[in-house]
Amino acid sequence: MKISARNQINVKIVEIEEGSVNSVLLLETKNGVKLSSSITNTSVENMALKVGDEVVCFFKASNVLVATGNVPGISARNKIEGVIKEIKLGAVNDEIIISVDSVENITAIITNDALKELKLKEGDKAVAIIKASEVMIAK
Repeated sequence: MKISARNQINVKIVEIEEGSVNSVLLLETKNGVKLSSSITNTSVENMALKVGDEVVCFFKASNVLVATGNVPGISARNKIEGVIKEIKLGAVNDEIIISVDSVENITAIITNDALKELKLKEGDKAVAIIKASEVMIAK
């Protein structure tokens, strides 16, 4: 399967919290990076997802917010700390690649104005923020 979503991360399902309509999947990479995905119970059933399954979570770079420090009081479940590995400048938007550990990178697309306002540069610490509802699952 090929998809256009830039962020594709191999994870293991470590817990499934079932709600009345949606389930929250608690996910973990081989290096211990934790993510959450909120998908419908029907999707969990149709895919026969269970704890221990190895799946791919994916999300678009445009769905990743970038912060320069801890962000208390935000509803997004996924707040992943890392270091800016690379910045690719564009005419309107810039691509920010955040190294989360020795294996995983998260790519974000932000505006030129946001890059300037945050004063981001390679080597800076950053937090990638992704809503759980934006994290899709492939098996």
